[in-house]
Amino acid sequence: MKIATLTASVALAALSAVSALPLMYNSVLSPRADTCPADVLSCTAESSGVDACCLPGMGLILLTLQWYNGLGPADEFTIHGLWPDTCSGGQGPSTGCDANRIYDNIETRLKAYPGTPAGFIDQLNTYWSSYKGDNNAFWAHEWSKHGTCISNLAPNCSSNYVQDQDVYNYFSKTLALRSQYNLYKALADGGITPGSNPNTADMHTAIKKAFGVDAQINCNSGALSEIWIYFKVKNHDQYVPVDPLTQGSCKGYISYPVKSGSIKPSTSSITKPTTTIPTITSVKPTATSPTGPIPTGKQTGRCSIPNATVCVSPGVSNQYSKCNNGYWVLNQCKTGQVCYSDTNTTTHCA
Repeated sequence: MKIATLTASVALAALSAVSALPLMYNSVLSPRADTCPADVLSCTAESSGVDACCLPGMGLILLTLQWYNGLGPADEFTIHGLWPDTCSGGQGPSTGCDANRIYDNIETRLKAYPGTPAGFIDQLNTYWSSYKGDNNAFWAHEWSKHGTCISNLAPNCSSNYVQDQDVYNYFSKTLALRSQYNLYKALADGGITPGSNPNTADMHTAIKKAFGVDAQINCNSGALSEIWIYFKVKNHDQYVPVDPLTQGSCKGYISYPVKSGSIKPSTSSITKPTTTIPTITSVKPTATSPTGPIPTGKQTGRCSIPNATVCVSPGVSNQYSKCNNGYWVLNQCKTGQVCYSDTNTTTHCA
């Protein structure tokens, strides 16, 4: 009896020790990690027959990030979802892949899960918010339709599964990927910022320079709406970026609109390329101009004439300031064109 009691005590102590560990995505609870092939990518010839707990059965994973006015900070893309696709790009079932894990109370589950760190829900509200205003319903939809189809997150893949560990891992991994693949910074480093009309080709170039692979860029009525980054998976939870199956619906010059919201300070500063522009001391008004000098230079702060435009450096620079929603926003002409002043409030590119 004493031996049995001692054995039970040791087992309980071991269980307590495991339960006290942080339940993060790469924790000791990661399922069968020691049996997963380390260097086999999903959706390759070598992945055929590999345990679905090591590599997702739907092995092409899309991080879908959106540019939607009113959602998130003004200098950040927000999350639409993390979507597992078939290797040929086919979507999973519209009702998800596990009817037993269709939940409508994601926020409650994440708050109850012992491994959820402080501030995690705030991060979700900031970077994974719904334009309909009901974030929990949005998360529930994304989890139920897409999260349940990432096979290596399934409870039976873990020998020490804790309730809602799979839910936390899905949202945690998605937040981490959004932060790691910072699209706003990638575009800004390529000289592409909101309020401009960039060439889609230049956007692809900036993304490939930042991440080593291209991405799918999608538009709605000629304006940037979403960018999708494709991944394959190896060694259970290592996401490797790959080139997209298609470059997306955006073609030629598009609108990259200014997004309302605060600009959050970043831990790593965004370095924007600078261009030395000769100073123009005066610009001769045209016949249609009002008397007095035509304003030039980068305009900042508030403005009162909607859609008014002012060249930064007429005849030299392709940049101009435009009055957008009561504030001056820096724009640029198409590649190869420069800005010319016509009147005090009108310009053209040629």
